Amino acid sequence: MVGRWGFRRGLELDRATQEDLLADPEARPAETSSVEVWLLVISAVLALLGLAAVGYLVWLVVASDLPPGVRLALAIPAVLVVLLVKPSFGRVPKYGVLTEREAPQLHRLVREVAELAGTPVPDVICVDLSLNAGVARLGWRQRSVLVIGMPLWVMMPRSARASLLAHELGHLANGDPLRVRRTLLARTFGARAVAATGGRNPWRRAMRATDSLAEQGSGAFVLLGMIVHGIVALANVAGATAQLLVDTVAMPDSRRAEYRADLVARRVAGSAPFLRSCETALLADRIWQDLWHLAPRIDGDHMEAMAAEARERLSAHLPMARQLSRRTTDLWSTHPGEDQRMRLIEALPDVNGALYVDDIRWAKIDTELAPWRRAAHNALLGTRDRF
Repeated sequence: MVGRWGFRRGLELDRATQEDLLADPEARPAETSSVEVWLLVISAVLALLGLAAVGYLVWLVVASDLPPGVRLALAIPAVLVVLLVKPSFGRVPKYGVLTEREAPQLHRLVREVAELAGTPVPDVICVDLSLNAGVARLGWRQRSVLVIGMPLWVMMPRSARASLLAHELGHLANGDPLRVRRTLLARTFGARAVAATGGRNPWRRAMRATDSLAEQGSGAFVLLGMIVHGIVALANVAGATAQLLVDTVAMPDSRRAEYRADLVARRVAGSAPFLRSCETALLADRIWQDLWHLAPRIDGDHMEAMAAEARERLSAHLPMARQLSRRTTDLWSTHPGEDQRMRLIEALPDVNGALYVDDIRWAKIDTELAPWRRAAHNALLGTRDRF
């Protein structure tokens, strides 16, 4: 019942968001939404709770005259609270960082996209072997990091790669990573509680543990175990419920941010390249599967051509893939479905992008990224070679 409601509500929110953006595609997002205010308040409360727990632990160690065993028992809840609310700044990746000296043409392209998107240039550009791309603020200094998944990059037509970069930098234009970072405690507290109490299916896990205890111990021991596992399961359900409520509030804003980043990609790279990037994302898993079968007969330099052939061959599956993306997206999805994103751009007038990159520059960028194409090929072969 909850799942069906979430699916219907997600469709309603997507339609309402698209209507707003179609009415005024160039409108700037609000500096602070009511959702963000609520999440900031929750994050502040959790941070104060963590500080109170730290102060309580300091009192137990320094000022309390209780016996050591009692102090240890009283410290356990506070330690759990600290672990659940401790700040997480993330880490800038150590591997895959591309300096401007190593990839001057790629850095130049990113600078041009950032200028057209009206956003700061990312502090760090990284490449990894994921079927994804993203931008985030990481580390104590909250440096902006652009991550390019080489498998996805290889699959994209060249013009669609510019759209991919423009979409990710569009999040910086809208301040999305910074907003997420400010509200991270509220967004992750419930998920941390669920992970700390064993993950999904808490009652099934509690019953299995109780059955195991019943086979090995006496009645009192089994009763104590049932109480402990019951408390853990209740905590797990409470954490899952809290996360569900937070996601219900937060995800619509997250999806609205994706639509706005799509509009930036349309303005910078053009409508057709954006649609091509979405089509490639829809087929990415199948293209990767085809490349996996071809990997022993090709090398890294042939991956782009083989991916293009696979993309054309699989294009007949696009209508079904679009429908599937729409049916598997609900209220709690961080991103709208690819079909919904494409519908927004298709409903707007077709535009040519402000960015133009000729084939000579693309060839130079491909040369700079050649070691990572070979790394992606090695990943297909199942080897552990990074380069």
